[in-house]
Amino acid sequence: MDVHNWFEVEDPEEYGEEPWDFGEAELAFLAALRTRAAQWRVQWASSQVGRPEGESSFLVHIGLLDQARRLVLAEWAVHFYGTHVLAGKVRDQLFNLHESPEHGFFRASGTVEELAERCADWFEKLLRRPVDRVEWASTDRKHATHWEFADTGEVLAMRGSVPTDGSPPVHRIPVRH
Repeated sequence: MDVHNWFEVEDPEEYGEEPWDFGEAELAFLAALRTRAAQWRVQWASSQVGRPEGESSFLVHIGLLDQARRLVLAEWAVHFYGTHVLAGKVRDQLFNLHESPEHGFFRASGTVEELAERCADWFEKLLRRPVDRVEWASTDRKHATHWEFADTGEVLAMRGSVPTDGSPPVHRIPVRH
């Protein structure tokens, strides 16, 4: 159970920008999402609210972290447009999404409450997935590491070159359980 607040609103004034002017539907979506998130029984993850470049949508995102390494492994975002959402794994710093089902991408339309419920369920499902840090030793003292969803082996992030000879990792450490 987390002790953090979910979906903190970014402060654009920290970057010398104008404060957000969220609309009624956006605030209702955020309130409904936070209400659902308060019931989650998952390990905490980074989560924020703001707008992407161009301010085209209301943006809500989470990031899975390896806190021991202070590393963001991957991020997922919802772009809310009032009557519909686009959601999926983030592919760049501008919060554009990988638009493929294998990256969790989906589109949905509905009421604010229906969309918040669908997005909360989707985020919770992601947050429940276990993540492992997998490490290989190397002869040149450089270690190769990748982080993966333990339930599927989907690689989230990599450091170094994983051996191609099929050698087994020397460590498999749970990062999220």
